[in-house]
Formats: sequence, C-alpha cells, structure tokens
Amino acid sequence: MKKLILIFLFSPLAIIAQSEKTKDISEKADKQNIEIPQDIVDANTKTKEQESKIILPECTSGDCKDGQGIMKYRSGVYVGDWKNGLRNGQGKFTWNNNDTYNGTWAEDKRHGQGTYIWHDGSKYKGNYSHDIRSGYGIYYYTNGTIYEGTWQNNLKHGIANFYYNESVNIGGRYFNNEYVSGTGITKDTYKHKPE
Repeated sequence: MKKLILIFLFSPLAIIAQSEKTKDISEKADKQNIEIPQDIVDANTKTKEQESKIILPECTSGDCKDGQGIMKYRSGVYVGDWKNGLRNGQGKFTWNNNDTYNGTWAEDKRHGQGTYIWHDGSKYKGNYSHDIRSGYGIYYYTNGTIYEGTWQNNLKHGIANFYYNESVNIGGRYFNNEYVSGTGITKDTYKHKPE
C-alpha cells in the first residue's frame, strides 16, 4: 500500500521530468537539423497527454456543484452560480487574455443577458442564446462607433441604428453582418444614443 501511495505521489514529477527531457532533445535536434526517432516523438506526445489529464478544472472556492463557487480552467476563471456541476445563473468568466463575460449562464453556456468585453476594449451588451449573440444587443467599437440592433448567429441581422462619432444611421437594415444599401436615415444629431 505504501508503494502504491508513493507511486501515485511521485508519478506527476516523473511525467514533468520526462517532458522536459524530450523537450530538450527536440530543441537540440531542431538546431542541428537532426531527425528525431518516432519512438521519442510518440513518448513526447504521450507525456503531453498525461500532463493534460493531470491539470483539470479545479474548484478553488465555494460550491462548484450546487451553489456559488470559483472554478479555475486552463482558459481562465469563472466566479458565480452553479447547478448540477454546470455554470448556471449569474456569473463572470475571465479568460487568460483578459476578455470577460459577465451575465447569465444556463447549462454551462452564456444564455440570457450579459456583457462581453474584449481585451482591446470593444464590448457587446445584450442577449445570448446558447453561447451565441442572438436578439437585441449593442456593440461598442473601440473607435467610438456603436451598433444597436438585432443579432442572429453572432452576426448583425435585422433593423438597427449605427452611431458614428459625427452622425447616426437610424433604421438601417443588416443581413448576415452586411449593411443593405438604401435603408436607414442619416442624421447629424440624435438624442437617444446608447450609453
């Protein structure tokens, strides 16, 4: 039993050490234009697969089954409500690249009202359906331009207002992310610009 426990405790260290060894061999071979034998390539692939199995999503705080908790993933961190082990209710996910989504979740997907902010500063505030922008939403571009209207399959689709820095196009029509020419009224000023 003690041997089994020791093997269990030290096997991740052995995997990491093997991975570093094969990485060093690969780097040296690349520099010297040497072909690496297939068994070494296979061993390196197997080691990476084993490492990925060791690093799993981890509940770092609270109740990540039915309640409120913090779950750390490879891609980022989720803080919020859980139901049956799935993100469900209000919650915020912050990706490693600093993109964030703060809003409603259902069965592990963005669903309902939420705000997604990209790391470049652009922002979408509106409705999601099963991880897809769908229905009414406002998209804020980094240059100050704003699209306010309907979405379908993550694309601008339907009647919308497009606010530029100096003017607005009211009632324009979009079809699969493309503006349909000849629609909308352009005005220099408009009092109802979204904030």
